[in-house]
Amino acid sequence: MKIKKYFASDMRQALEMARDEHGPDVVILSNRKVLGGVELIAAEDYDEEVYNKTSNSRQIGSQLEHQVQKPDTSTEIKSFKPEELAVNDSVTDIWTRESTIVEMRDEIKSLRTMLEQQMSGLAWGAIGRQHPLWANLIRQLINLDLTPKLARELVEEIPENYQFDQAWRTVLALLTYKVPQYHDNILTAGNTVLFLGPSGSGKTTTIAKMATRYALEHGANNIMLATTDIYRVGAREQLRSYARILGVPIRTINNAEEYQGLFEGANSEKLILVDTAGLSINDTKHKEQFDLVKSTMHKTTNCLILPATEHYNGLSRLIDSYSSLEPDFCIPTKLDEATSLGGLLSVAIEKFLPIASICDGQKVPEDMHKMKPYELVSRVVSRANKNKINCDEEHLEQSIGHYENEYGMEH
Repeated sequence: MKIKKYFASDMRQALEMARDEHGPDVVILSNRKVLGGVELIAAEDYDEEVYNKTSNSRQIGSQLEHQVQKPDTSTEIKSFKPEELAVNDSVTDIWTRESTIVEMRDEIKSLRTMLEQQMSGLAWGAIGRQHPLWANLIRQLINLDLTPKLARELVEEIPENYQFDQAWRTVLALLTYKVPQYHDNILTAGNTVLFLGPSGSGKTTTIAKMATRYALEHGANNIMLATTDIYRVGAREQLRSYARILGVPIRTINNAEEYQGLFEGANSEKLILVDTAGLSINDTKHKEQFDLVKSTMHKTTNCLILPATEHYNGLSRLIDSYSSLEPDFCIPTKLDEATSLGGLLSVAIEKFLPIASICDGQKVPEDMHKMKPYELVSRVVSRANKNKINCDEEHLEQSIGHYENEYGMEH
């Protein structure tokens, strides 16, 4: 194994010197800052087995004391090939303690960010020049808090010879058409509906609204409430209070056997509304809840509660976290508290999750309504106008420009 030391003004030049002399298979043993630049120690015909047998870098130095000085051992020595220094996050662990490489990496990231911003600005500018109508429509859709992806898909279906008012009405009609709607009747005797969602999303209140509506229309004889939430006493007591008021039975499910027994005998002929524990996805008990509701072969209809006060990214993560339970539909809640509704609408469309009803208040059962796509789109527009949501040009450049660079306009 042949070792040689290189001095250069910067790390890139030192690496090029080592590679030019020893070829692409040269191995870097160490590097450090020195007066006037950097010092790099490289090895040719590197034998990893021999190197691993040495207890520390002093042994290497003693074996080669006539060739080089002892290398610096202040940082961990790791081997790699120079070509692996290319901007690649997969090798960042090699250099995390090397100040020179950290500086280089930070500078490259800064340059990359600057380039992406410039490219996004150019992309958004190109849309404005080539498709002025589309650019104006996109701006309005982003102001509704729709995602750039959905906005771009909508405007691409608009003929460019339309006047803006005609184009805007057409875009809203297309948006209405895209809203996924759940048409089946949930409140049917013999049906079991599981209500899923995080704590505080409005599951228990939504169940109370549904149970009250069913009891008013069909009586309390063929409905039953249940809860698998054995972790929060307050949640159980709230549901029990609603059950007492309605005069319907309620069960607390503690294990898989009790859960299976819920669907046996005369109960199988009833409408059963099941409240589940609203736990964080990071909570260890979250998996227990999933295992419990999966422990029976009994067919259930799964409803995911989506709090409209959450933004798009949070709603998207929420849907993904419950994807293994395959929700059949969702019910958005707290529409009266949300500052914007575009994120909710976007996530339902992009995740192909049908909406059955919407809840916009605490009144039982008045504040639950059948979802009508045109009414929901109208709410999205009116809420944006009420709160005067206006995105600046920089936001438009970064959001729309990103999708334009990644996917490109079709026309």
